[in-house]
Amino acid sequence: MDRKIAIMVLSGVEDGALIPLSMADDGELLGIQWRVSIGRREDNHLRLRNDTFVSRYHAYLHWRDDQWWLEDRDSTNGTFLDNGTDFFSDIQVKGIVPIQAGQPFRVGRTWLRIQTDE
Repeated sequence: MDRKIAIMVLSGVEDGALIPLSMADDGELLGIQWRVSIGRREDNHLRLRNDTFVSRYHAYLHWRDDQWWLEDRDSTNGTFLDNGTDFFSDIQVKGIVPIQAGQPFRVGRTWLRIQTDE
């Protein structure tokens, strides 16, 4: 099965960009888990070159157990989930946390959202 998603950029220079990713072409397959790296360096699967607050290797998105997970990679400026009420009291990601498609999350100063075709 080739799972496909798109990451919508919700802020910054690339606001409105839709970045398609597919299990067959992007990320890493680790057994039954699909992992997508996020960061500023060219060797990340999802590159955010224009945000200097994004670490070179900032975060991972994981697909496993039929759901998405978000992991901070000990980044300098953290990874955050939208708490659903306002952008001023975001939840900092510690370890690996579940994330729903459509739920905004932030790396550096860039807000993103997972969009699926399901």
